[in-house]
Amino acid sequence: MASPANEVERWSALRVWLFSLFNKSPESNLAAVDRLALDSGDRFLDLGCGLGAALEHAAKTGAALAGVDPSPSMVARAAERVAGAEVRVGSAESIPFEDDAFTVAISISTYHHWADVATGLGEIRRVLAPGGRLLIVEKKLKRGTGHGLDVEGGESLARSLETHGYGSVEVDTMKAARTEYLAVSAVVP
Repeated sequence: MASPANEVERWSALRVWLFSLFNKSPESNLAAVDRLALDSGDRFLDLGCGLGAALEHAAKTGAALAGVDPSPSMVARAAERVAGAEVRVGSAESIPFEDDAFTVAISISTYHHWADVATGLGEIRRVLAPGGRLLIVEKKLKRGTGHGLDVEGGESLARSLETHGYGSVEVDTMKAARTEYLAVSAVVP
């Protein structure tokens, strides 16, 4: 769930390049963005935007786009891929945008990399405007280890969201291609 040393994971340029060979447009990104039903009035933030696949898909809705990623190489690739997006180096724990800047925030298969969940949830709440929606999507694990969340981990995340003042918290499943994901959503009151 969080990195052991409480440090944000930053990828090297080589690792980003290798990742890009096999992950140009993951189905999970497309399904998660579609689930949000964005429109042109939304201000969308992708946390851990990686190569920008979710930003590129969200651009079709006319929403204002922004992304953060701890890897400068990922930020450069995403900014190049989606010219209209404002992409910055940052993390869930340190989002380099103003308070109430977004109506929607998403984290697709990046939550398990967060160094400090409590700080991340607080930062996201800070940048989401009242009524703002959060969607965290992680591969559904059968057991509690690996890159993703098991059902118990999803329920724990839901409780953490409620503790941080989010409302309308739900844990659901989502399918993309042949993979099942946990989708944890919440709204800022």
